[in-house]
Amino acid sequence: MRILLFTISIFCSYVFYAQDDFSSFYFKTSQPANTPSVFKIADSFIGSYYKENDSLVRIVIDKDSIYTEFGILFIVSPKELKKSKTLSIKDSLLFGIQGSKGIPFKSINDTIYAVMIQQDLLFKPDSSHILKYENDIYFLNSKNSNNLYNTKLLTIENDTLFLKETDHVNSFKLLQKFEQFNELEQNKIKSYIANPTKKELNLFIKEQGFNEILKYHL
Repeated sequence: MRILLFTISIFCSYVFYAQDDFSSFYFKTSQPANTPSVFKIADSFIGSYYKENDSLVRIVIDKDSIYTEFGILFIVSPKELKKSKTLSIKDSLLFGIQGSKGIPFKSINDTIYAVMIQQDLLFKPDSSHILKYENDIYFLNSKNSNNLYNTKLLTIENDTLFLKETDHVNSFKLLQKFEQFNELEQNKIKSYIANPTKKELNLFIKEQGFNEILKYHL
């Protein structure tokens, strides 16, 4: 049985690579500073959005959580299906891949093509995941074990959803404009930590400091 994984995750890495050494970037506090947290997402954002150029990947937004979904394609030959002690077909579903649950499939020249949908939690507000809203932007702040934050932006323009984060290598000159921007090194690993004011953060956003962008469409 062959398995094709279309995608693994949308945004699962909080660590990036600097020009010379392995390095990472974080905000010192949840962003924007001095903005109250919220626990619900507005109705205008709620829905399912398909990733640009890959309709098998989508992001699902509920009132209090954000998920990513992707499809895993299983290809089963007639010979494999006949020999398998776990795979079976019943009520137009393929069993034996996802526990006791059957999944839909299509048969082409006796070969089975089945897609299993995998869902991963991307963000849900709690004590370690701080959701803020300002200027039509949701800020998804995730706190790490050192009480530092990785921050993503969630915005909508027309029917397009944008999820943005910072590649600090390519935004380094913009980051250096922050008055509070420090470099720490531990075990030869550099960490860059920013603590911008609201004015500095707004300028950083305006100048495309959140430069890694994923697009999704309704």
